[in-house]
Amino acid sequence: MKHIHRYYSPNDLYNRILEGLDEIGKELSAVTLDDLQPVDEFHIRGSAATKELIKLSRFTPDMHILDVGCGIGGSTRRLSHETGCCVTGIDLSDEYIETAARLTQLLNMQQRVKFYAASALELPFDGNAYDGIWSIQMGMNVEDKLSWLKELYRVLKPGGRAILYEVCGNKNTPVHFPVPWAQDSSMSFLVPAEAFRDTVSVAGFDIEVWNDRTDLAQIAFSQMKEPKGEPELPELGVHLLVGNDILAKAYNLHRNLDEERVSLIEAVVVKPH
Repeated sequence: MKHIHRYYSPNDLYNRILEGLDEIGKELSAVTLDDLQPVDEFHIRGSAATKELIKLSRFTPDMHILDVGCGIGGSTRRLSHETGCCVTGIDLSDEYIETAARLTQLLNMQQRVKFYAASALELPFDGNAYDGIWSIQMGMNVEDKLSWLKELYRVLKPGGRAILYEVCGNKNTPVHFPVPWAQDSSMSFLVPAEAFRDTVSVAGFDIEVWNDRTDLAQIAFSQMKEPKGEPELPELGVHLLVGNDILAKAYNLHRNLDEERVSLIEAVVVKPH
């Protein structure tokens, strides 16, 4: 767990994001969700995927949603903005959580969106506390997937829906490293999609939607070329979160997708009444 925490703990992240915004000519007093999207929607297909998942979720303004593995809060804020619901985000990384809270204040969304540093395996909340769960590409770093899913189940109200968007294994191994979520195999715990589905069921959930989105992920990464020499990186991008080797990580993800080493699953699962 410590090396995963370290991987997701860049220094002075908030100020580096502000510098990036300044370099691309954004006035801080007028920053929007879309301005932050290059850095804060850190998952495959970014805000396009977030919007599709929001539609699938059917979350409504009267709901309180828990985002497990929120990163710096990009999809957390977009979820609240698009649906009107309140969202609480948790992440293992204190640096991400501090940045998430400050960016939320910058956007003046702190009334409806809150953040806490916590482990997904020991959520600091009562049972049956949340109307919905939102968990976007964090299971890759979780070895004990059953404990994570049981925690989601515990804090979700009966009848509540959990949105899962996860990178899984595929028919071929091993995975090429590094990848966006892991520098090496010590941080990555992929299981095949079928095994993940079984674990979701064992945790108690009914599966309402289960879509393989590997083809869309392949399209998203189809232009990635093997990087040569020093990378040319934008002022604002996910390299601020996980390092300047992001192009090598994205190229390896492209290879892993095309060689059927990883897959991408979106799911809606329900806690029965």
